[in-house]
Amino acid sequence: GLLAFAGYLFWQNRNAEGDAALGGKFSTALDSLDQGRPKAASTAMEPIATGANPIYRALALISQGDAAMAQGDTATAAARFGLVAADSDVAQALRDVATVRQTLAEYDTLQPATVVARLRALVAQPTNPAFPSAAELTALAELKRGNDRIAGQLYKRIAETAGVADSLKSRAVQMAGMLGVDAVATPAEGADAAANGATASAARPAAATKTGE
Repeated sequence: GLLAFAGYLFWQNRNAEGDAALGGKFSTALDSLDQGRPKAASTAMEPIATGANPIYRALALISQGDAAMAQGDTATAAARFGLVAADSDVAQALRDVATVRQTLAEYDTLQPATVVARLRALVAQPTNPAFPSAAELTALAELKRGNDRIAGQLYKRIAETAGVADSLKSRAVQMAGMLGVDAVATPAEGADAAANGATASAARPAAATKTGE
């Protein structure tokens, strides 16, 4: 998801020589993360994460956050994601992704009400690529505070929202049914499903852990 978005941004800025060079450095650093070398990736990202280009700065910070998560350092991860979420120079789509990632990193230390409040705006936007993850994390928070019916309705919304990945829709239908809410998954479609599936994957580790308790 992040690499694809970076490629799109690189294409958009292909006429700017400086951005092209920066994109190449970012891609090389991201390769280290994909190859299971999070520490090397984070180090390589540092000059980009502290640079002046807001797009690549945000992508680098999110990548550093992912690298920290891979190493079990949730505090550092949350801090990196938080920098992006709060940066008004960054595209809203990236800020939304960062907000979901930050919430995931901090999930075990947050009160359920805090999770719900932080993600409320994203849950209200079913066409937002961050919606599936935001809705799933919110549903988990509602379950923690005993609001099973609200959680079930959230899973129903995920299942019935166009463009959400089939794997997430299937999970949402199962969870809704367990909570006494009937839900029928609508078919996922093309690129939107792929994008939403990539974004939604941010919530899966938490979902698997919380629902298994």
